[in-house]
Amino acid sequence: MKILLDMNLTPRWVGFLRERGHQTVRCSEVGLAGASNLEVLRFAAAHGYLLLTHDLDFGDPLAYSREAGPSVVILRGVDLRPEASGERLPQVLAAIAKELEAGAIVVMDVRRIRVRPLPLG
Repeated sequence: MKILLDMNLTPRWVGFLRERGHQTVRCSEVGLAGASNLEVLRFAAAHGYLLLTHDLDFGDPLAYSREAGPSVVILRGVDLRPEASGERLPQVLAAIAKELEAGAIVVMDVRRIRVRPLPLG
């Protein structure tokens, strides 16, 4: 799976996810360190990435775009260090791979996973 890591998550996620077979880059590695959310979404869509973030602000641009992607996975209410909550993420990604491929916004918190298909609205 191709994953674009948002700037609000530690770069340690990159190595962690790469070790688990995911093609992962951080926004800063592809020239998006100061980019707007819309620019990040456009890059992810154009290059086939899902976006991994802690930011809740990606839903609005996706809703207004009426696009079916890119998929966005939002980590909420979990310890954001890969050493603490990282083992669960690859399991979740594998379990919802079809939904992510089709386009979805996913919120992963301590107790549950919420999947909302795209396009929104």
